Formats: sequence, structure tokens, C-alpha cells
Amino acid sequence: MSCIIWNARGLGNQRAFRELKRLCAEKSPTLLFISETKVSTSRYKWWREVLGFTGMFGVDCNGRSGGLLIFWKEPFDITIHSYTSGHIDSTIKHDNKLWRFTGFYGHPDYRLRNQSWTLLRRLKDQQGFQGIPWLVGGDFNEICYDSEKLGGNTKPYAQTQAFRDILDFCSLQDLHHHGEFFTWVNRRQLEETIFECLDRYVGTFAWRMMYPAARAHSLEFYYSDHRPIIIELGSTLHLPTFKRRLFRFETHWITEPDCFEIVEKGWQKENEALSLQSRISACQESLYLGG
Repeated sequence: MSCIIWNARGLGNQRAFRELKRLCAEKSPTLLFISETKVSTSRYKWWREVLGFTGMFGVDCNGRSGGLLIFWKEPFDITIHSYTSGHIDSTIKHDNKLWRFTGFYGHPDYRLRNQSWTLLRRLKDQQGFQGIPWLVGGDFNEICYDSEKLGGNTKPYAQTQAFRDILDFCSLQDLHHHGEFFTWVNRRQLEETIFECLDRYVGTFAWRMMYPAARAHSLEFYYSDHRPIIIELGSTLHLPTFKRRLFRFETHWITEPDCFEIVEKGWQKENEALSLQSRISACQESLYLGG
């Protein structure tokens, strides 16, 4: 079983819809969340059966922007609880398990992105969901660290810090994906090309313990300038082995109160007889995983 998140950047033409069908045929996801559909409900009423799903829920676009869609099939039993132009919130019953999935779309205007973080805060505090394992996936339209962007101007520290703060508040940790690291490219001339990691899954500790073998992978580009991200809930997904992304230490980490404690714990994980490189690798792992 697998879930896919994808910013489709519009599904209103035949080529885009053909790519959507190809994605579903090749990966056969149990759940598919799409942002920026840029189509209205009347356009996709018949898509559920054509794409091979048993359930579907959509949020209309606003003019030529936005629009959300979520599809699912057995054995998932999904209940939709709330939605806006920036999210679809649901619970999933499967194999005597109950967990929460929120398909998320961060506001494309950075000046209004705090509205998206306020939405996440409200979802976290929503009554009746405390303690339920929670997975959030989608295009957040923001990066966590400078290393998640290549090209263009550096983003203001306060902007990325606000994203990190809301993830910390919601107890959501990045489920780092394998494969190509950058999930979005602006597709401009070489000297103006910008790559960013905007699409991701984040989950609570309870969700990660529910699916300890879950692995996320970035896929090829399907028409859109965003890569789909697939997460396999078990260990049955056989994808090519990708090299691990280059580790970059973020200088602002040293301002975090628990940075030195995390590094110390990582260093002490390894036996004294092991090499310096092994200790450094353990510290890198601790910094990625937050201890």
C-alpha cells in the first residue's frame, strides 16, 4: 500500500490528465492527494472510476488557481472531516488501525503563508484528534533550511524559522525522502534555474511507530514542475537504490538550545573502537532526526 502527494500544476488539459493516468497506472497508489488541480468539481466527477479509485473528495479551484483532490481505494476506509483551499483532513481505518491524514497546500504567497501555519496549528489543536497518529503531506511552498534550495536568493531566516516552529509545535517530523532531493524546479534558463524541496511528508512519532518500515521516495516529473512523492507503508516497495543526499550543516543550528546535546548523543552512539568518520555519520543522523 502506498500514498502519493503531487502538485499537478493544473489538470485541465489532455496532456496533464494523461500524465495523471500514467502515474496511477505505474504506481497504483492506495491514496492520492493532488494540489493545484485548477479545475472545478464538474470536470472531475468521472475521474474516480477512470483512475481506478473507490472514493474521491475535491475542493474547487478559485478561478485559475488552487483546487485539491484526494482519491482512495480499498483497503483504506476514509472519512473526510474538514477542508479549506489549503487542506483536506481525514481519518483512515485499515487493518484495525486508525490514523489521520491531512493533505496540505501552503499558501503560494509568502506574505500570507502565516495563514497556512495558523491552519496547521488549528488542525493540531482540533478536539477529538489528540493522540491519533498523524501524517501530513503535500506542497508546503516553503523550505526548512537553506540547504533545501539551490539557486536564487537566500530566503529570510525568519521565513524558514516560522516553518520549523510550526512543525515543532505540531510534533511533526520530516520523513526524509530518498531519490532526487529537490522536488520543484522553476524550469528557466540555466543561470536562472532554481531548485527547492517544497513537497514532503511530515508525521508524528506515533505515526512513525505505527509504520516503522514506511519509506518515502521522490518520483520523476509527470508534466508538472513538481515531483510526486510516494510513501510505501510497508517494506514491499522495490525501488532503485539512490545515493543519500549530501549532508550540509546549517550554521543557525548552533543557536538551537538542544543542538549540542543532539551532537553529543550522536557521538556517543558509536563504540570507541570505531572510526572518526563513523562518529561523524552518527552525528549527522542525529541532527537529521532531531536526536
